[in-house]
Amino acid sequence: MRSCKNDISYMVEIGRTMRYKEIFIRCGNTDPYGESAICEECKNDPKIMQSIQNHKANVEADNAWNKSAGFGEL
Repeated sequence: MRSCKNDISYMVEIGRTMRYKEIFIRCGNTDPYGESAICEECKNDPKIMQSIQNHKANVEADNAWNKSAGFGEL
């Protein structure tokens, strides 16, 4: 999957203290919620978003094949 050099800001809770800190994740990496971090610039580019969707579909297809063959996820 293609990623740019932009960072995305997330506020994450520190323990169970109701305190938060700001962290930055590079576009294209996994965010704190297990999803892909996508910056606004990339979200607004149809070619990039199509590439991301194609990548996700390929990963899902690979994982489905591995599961049917008795293997775990990649």
